[in-house]
Amino acid sequence: MNLYVVTGTTKGLGQALATELGADTNNMVVEIGRGDSGINGPNTTIHADFGNLVSIDHAFTLLVTALEGKRFNRAVLINNAGVVNPVARFDSIEAEALQNNMTVNVVAPMLATKAFANITRGMAETRLVVNISSGAAKRAVRGWAAYCAAKAALEMATRVMADEAREFDPTLSICSLAPGVVDTAMQAAIRNAALDAFPEREKFRQMKETGVLRDPLAVARDIISLCNTERLANGGNYDIRELLHA
Repeated sequence: MNLYVVTGTTKGLGQALATELGADTNNMVVEIGRGDSGINGPNTTIHADFGNLVSIDHAFTLLVTALEGKRFNRAVLINNAGVVNPVARFDSIEAEALQNNMTVNVVAPMLATKAFANITRGMAETRLVVNISSGAAKRAVRGWAAYCAAKAALEMATRVMADEAREFDPTLSICSLAPGVVDTAMQAAIRNAALDAFPEREKFRQMKETGVLRDPLAVARDIISLCNTERLANGGNYDIRELLHA
């Protein structure tokens, strides 16, 4: 039996991951999100607002209870929850929106990784944390100052945590993985952003029109396949498109 804990499962890629993982009876799947994924299956659901530190802490307290007495061959945490807002020029970003972006995109996955490492220690033979990243971690995108900064911060945090785990927790691997452009509600919101706030809007509309965006279920299957191999190494910083064509 394998354990998968997936955050941000209410919609989009997270929902697709929960759907695909839940279809395999060899998996115990724990979904953590603001709402229900809508999946009719055996998955365990824990509600959490990843913009709220108290809610994050409570979610992982519930995870301890859900996993009590269980043992797994492999345990995987996929930190997928994320927000792109605020989409705005830097001189008009509201403090509250900026704080929420950093909490959801950086603080929450770091706290989730900490909790997962402690909860699953001795519970599984091997453990893996996959932090879902973005090309925005490496490329400056006007209108995305918050999102680019957050994703870059998460990639660096991943590198540091992986380096630390290498020394004191050798059964734990931590990596980051950019899934490419996926046809989700987040992409729809990006295409509807005000042009003055997001000058690259037309580029994203063209990606939709030309079929560049990938189906979430297809991307989810690729991520799961990679999680079941040795290709996601501790400290790795990957782009799924490069891995699939390697």
